[in-house]
Amino acid sequence: MFSTLLFVALTALPAEDVPSARERPYAEILADLSARRSALATRWLQPGVDRDAVRGEARSFVLQTLTRQLLPAWYGTPWDFYGDTRTPRSGSIACGYLVSTVLGDAGFRVERVRMAQQPAEYIVKTLVPPRRTWRFRSRPVSEVVERVKREGEGLYLVGLDYHVGFLWNDGTRVSMCHSSYLGTAEVLCEDALTSPAMLSGYHVVGRLLEEGMLDAWLEGRALPTVTR
Repeated sequence: MFSTLLFVALTALPAEDVPSARERPYAEILADLSARRSALATRWLQPGVDRDAVRGEARSFVLQTLTRQLLPAWYGTPWDFYGDTRTPRSGSIACGYLVSTVLGDAGFRVERVRMAQQPAEYIVKTLVPPRRTWRFRSRPVSEVVERVKREGEGLYLVGLDYHVGFLWNDGTRVSMCHSSYLGTAEVLCEDALTSPAMLSGYHVVGRLLEEGMLDAWLEGRALPTVTR
């Protein structure tokens, strides 16, 4: 991958915590997600609606769906530098493609191929406002993780020198979910503090599911990839 490719980190979830994601057909999960997004989008457009309340409901729904349904469905899918499968546990997938594919499946109109191939800075700029982005140069992993803990529960992107994935703060710990090129070389979630992939001279972290990103999800608007 390119230098400073985006890595997005999420909290690790034991397989026993998410049995439904492995048992349910992926297409069924996506169909349910699409139906819920449509219902929320209809409410969002109603006159006089409390948009903060709808946005909050959307944030909770998307976070739970990503962490409890979509990402777990990809566990065990082999990593490959050129992997670009769209089907969990079939073929292989590179780290950037896991990020763009899962977000696209969650209902965000992202440019799957173009975004997957961008440096981390550009991916973060595509999805996260500057005020919710932090950069660490030559800092220990523990400092990055502590910052995410302080920022609170939620889903984050983390870009490293040569990798990209999701960071998830579930209120207990911070986990990294990614298509790992190390060890078993597959999609997994692991403790961010001890993940070997988190060792990097540079980390760029951005908090996902902020207002702009959620409003685009509710309105069906595209999120054009930033390329400079």
